Amino acid sequence: MKDRTKAEAGVQKAQVAKPRTPEPSDPSIQGRIAEMMKPGLYGKGVKSVRMLQTHTSWVFLTGTRAYKVKKPVNFGFLDYTTLSAREFFCKEEFRLNQILSPDIYIRVLPITVNGGRLSLAGRGQVIDYCLEMKELPQESIMTEQLKRGNVTYEHVDGVARSIADFHKQAEHGREVAKYGSTKVIRFNWDENFAQTKEFVGKTITRREFSETRAVVERFIDGNRGLFQRRRRGGFVRRCHGDLHSKNIFVRVSEGSDRSDRPDIRIFDCIEFNPRFSCSDVASEIAFMAMDLDFWGRKDLADFFVERYMAYTGDNGLPRLLSFYKCYRAYVRGKVTSFVLNDPGVGPADKTRAAKTARDYFKLSHRYAAGISTGPKLVVMMGLPGVGKTYVARRLAERVDAYHFLSDSIRKQLLGIPVGQHRAGAYGQGIYKGDIGRKTYDEMLRRARVLLSAGLGVIADATFLNDDSRKRAREAAAKAGAPVLFVFADCPERTVRSRLLRRVGEYSFSDATVDVYRAMKSRYFGPQASSFRLQIRKSCLKYAACGFVEIDTSQPLKRSLAKIERALLRI
Repeated sequence: MKDRTKAEAGVQKAQVAKPRTPEPSDPSIQGRIAEMMKPGLYGKGVKSVRMLQTHTSWVFLTGTRAYKVKKPVNFGFLDYTTLSAREFFCKEEFRLNQILSPDIYIRVLPITVNGGRLSLAGRGQVIDYCLEMKELPQESIMTEQLKRGNVTYEHVDGVARSIADFHKQAEHGREVAKYGSTKVIRFNWDENFAQTKEFVGKTITRREFSETRAVVERFIDGNRGLFQRRRRGGFVRRCHGDLHSKNIFVRVSEGSDRSDRPDIRIFDCIEFNPRFSCSDVASEIAFMAMDLDFWGRKDLADFFVERYMAYTGDNGLPRLLSFYKCYRAYVRGKVTSFVLNDPGVGPADKTRAAKTARDYFKLSHRYAAGISTGPKLVVMMGLPGVGKTYVARRLAERVDAYHFLSDSIRKQLLGIPVGQHRAGAYGQGIYKGDIGRKTYDEMLRRARVLLSAGLGVIADATFLNDDSRKRAREAAAKAGAPVLFVFADCPERTVRSRLLRRVGEYSFSDATVDVYRAMKSRYFGPQASSFRLQIRKSCLKYAACGFVEIDTSQPLKRSLAKIERALLRI
């Protein structure tokens, strides 16, 4: 414990150190990398070695094992420049990752030199240390699976469950809680702004820099009480610290069976600085949600937040989500920008890094803009198969709102995997009894929690019953938010084509053509026009309400533009 305290104090002193990276021309660095690339170093059976690198480490892959060596760098917030520091932090990384990934982290090995030859745990002078790890296939990294469209809601649910369990047992108390103070939070942001000044005009625009800074400072000053309550409530813990898809392995099921509990491995906890590993759990959840947003899967991001809250009951988390998503995106933009100053990285990689950094800073700026935007509830309503969920997902991305889907919540309440189909007749099976009312109650309860936290929400269900629309208005009113009802419809031939095409696809909905027709005959019989008028009148009965109809057989852009114009009017 004394060694940890001593090392962590050293990290704090290093904050003012000028960031530096090892020169690639340094013979000791170049020679060591060349030696580490030789298969013979790793024993019999190793025929080739591949190297991956980040801004802080080199990773040598042998086919069955991975050997991670820390670069002798100092970024101010991280200092690996001494041998003793690299030894300590290798051991810390091993210790911390035993909680989430005990089967991946094998041991810490000294790298020795004897007679000019390098060896692992051999005789001679110790010149460095490395982590020996089990090598998992690179294609199983969650980022790669996201690119292929293979990440399911079950995978995301597995991550949420694992992190919720991890947070429950994570270290907390007075020493940890201090890292959730406004003093430390402001220090972290001040460091970010100081370290990104040189990238203004390169990876971040001056407008993004100044506007993000202004919003962040206002939020910190205006929410001191909130940060203090989170500290006192035990929500500041020693977290993973670097929770994003590149640090998660997922096993993708073969064939059509994609609903089993997935095989998840979360690794690479932060060990180098308690300022980054000790934080409000909201910051950790925001990191994962931001990462899924970045890869174009806001639907998975919303589902991840939703499931984590269900597992933990942390209803205070939404108040901080946009703020911490802004922070996490900004940090990713910053550390990616550091690649531009690494002499060991080639021009092509630097060009790619610059583009990625710009994308992260744009995302951070978007979150910052949303922090001061008032909450609104969008009720996406209509018959099954009309395409309302497709429109809702795209709208959620455009207006940065959380999307709640009744089909998903119904299965959660019934204990059914969300990707598992349970088709049945209207009013039967999973639609039987009072499960419909319970689904609406739970969806609107969750919506009210997020609306009260200042976040926009899209509630996606049929909402064809007047009572369900009334309760949606009441939920919005209790949160002080206006509500826009969006009635989605399209020709029956379009619905039929969509529902038949949906068979075999991975989706939440179990509605069939028969279910669609049964509901249509109930609500839109001979008096279809009068029922539509009744819906409009019931939706506009109260103040702070709006109503708009969309034809989902028309181009998506037209529908989204119509909804966004209506949102501006309420």
